[in-house]
Amino acid sequence: MNAPRIATVLALAILLAVAAWAPLVDRDEPRYARAVREMHQSGDLLVPKNFGQLRPDKPILIYWLQWAATTLVGERELGFRLPSFLALLAWLWLAAQLAQELCGEKRWALLPGIALAGVLATPDALVGALTTASLLAFVRVAKCRSPRWAFLAWLLFGLGVLAKGPVTPLFVLPALAGYCGRGKELWRAAVPWWGPLLSAAVVAAWFLPANLATDWDFARLGLGKHVVQRALSPLESHGIRGPLGVLLGPPFYVASLAVAGFPLLLSLVRFLRADEKKDPQVWRTVVWGVLGPMAVLSVVATKLPHYILPALPLLFVASRPTRGQQVAGAIASAVLALGLLLLTLGTPYRPAGLLVRRLPQLTCAFPLQEPSLRFYAGEKLIVTPSTNGGCGFWLLRAGEEEKLEEFLAPNAQPISTFSGWNLAKGRKETLRLYQLKIGRREKENPGPGGSSAESPTGRGFILAAKNGLPSTRRTAILAR
Repeated sequence: MNAPRIATVLALAILLAVAAWAPLVDRDEPRYARAVREMHQSGDLLVPKNFGQLRPDKPILIYWLQWAATTLVGERELGFRLPSFLALLAWLWLAAQLAQELCGEKRWALLPGIALAGVLATPDALVGALTTASLLAFVRVAKCRSPRWAFLAWLLFGLGVLAKGPVTPLFVLPALAGYCGRGKELWRAAVPWWGPLLSAAVVAAWFLPANLATDWDFARLGLGKHVVQRALSPLESHGIRGPLGVLLGPPFYVASLAVAGFPLLLSLVRFLRADEKKDPQVWRTVVWGVLGPMAVLSVVATKLPHYILPALPLLFVASRPTRGQQVAGAIASAVLALGLLLLTLGTPYRPAGLLVRRLPQLTCAFPLQEPSLRFYAGEKLIVTPSTNGGCGFWLLRAGEEEKLEEFLAPNAQPISTFSGWNLAKGRKETLRLYQLKIGRREKENPGPGGSSAESPTGRGFILAAKNGLPSTRRTAILAR
């Protein structure tokens, strides 16, 4: 086994370990995980939800795959991330096959963007693999004129839409247009009359029942907010409005491609500048397949670095990765993954959430809405501004205690502190857990000793011991 393969295998082993050990991070991972957990609890595999509320952010395919993976390995970090890791492996292989189809030789490298997508419980690696597979099938059908390849191409195209909406069409169609050019025979082979209907049927098989079950709220919110609104205004402050945002789009995505595609971006620049028109079909495929989506994404108001990831396989086509570049890509991917592991282990939300989950009573939190905290704590954490929530504990962000000072001072005592980084906001954060005094719990949670009383929130049960939790037992719980 040569050096690039050894480096890549070692990097993949590190990526798998990170996928298993790193806490769910940022906002998206715990939201996907929470929706999958509720699928297990409710048995509803049609409509994803978070805490009973509709989650229309993405189509259903990633949820189904995560549900299947967690059914096999359990509701742990690796279970939620396993589909992404397997999609990473498929994406890498498919990218090499695409390069061979277009250039006559396999070209590959483990790039940081592909690696990072493969260790996160999001649909990015999945949509990257499906987009590459669809483009590969389109290229083959244009070459061999086989209806079977056309069927596979449009089937994969539809599955790509089920993975992340318009992303697959955005990257496949410009590259396909570049490949086919003005060749009418190529277009007839690649786009039979039934092809788009097949993709539409794949999507409709889930989309119609899901919307009938939600009175079309899924379409209204999913398309209205997460497609149209995302295009017109920055979602969650990711982007800049107006002409300035459009002007900054190309340099932003070039920089994103440079980091995600390290160390191959310079090869792409040389490819674009060189006289590669001796093979105009390949040249057009790369140029249209990279610059076309980049132009559209620059106009879209919401901008995030991972939006450009499906273009990465075309870097293999544009460049001929050297052994040194393959090793450098593998090392960069491993270092990035280890950095992610260290950063996520430094967040306070998993330890705080797991402790809350083990406490004998509900915990109120205000105004904490951190998705990873809520995932790890589960139903034992109630987000409420009310001091009459029937909780035996309170979890507050440092600096927020003064908002509840009149309530906390006579009724609660701090018992634990968690400090670390909030990666989504890029700042250090400290959480403090308070335990209400026994007298306060008795007043708010009357009930027979040792019995369960229904929570006023309707979202769980409160253990209401007449004399409170014995101090030795309470200490043992908090120490675990």
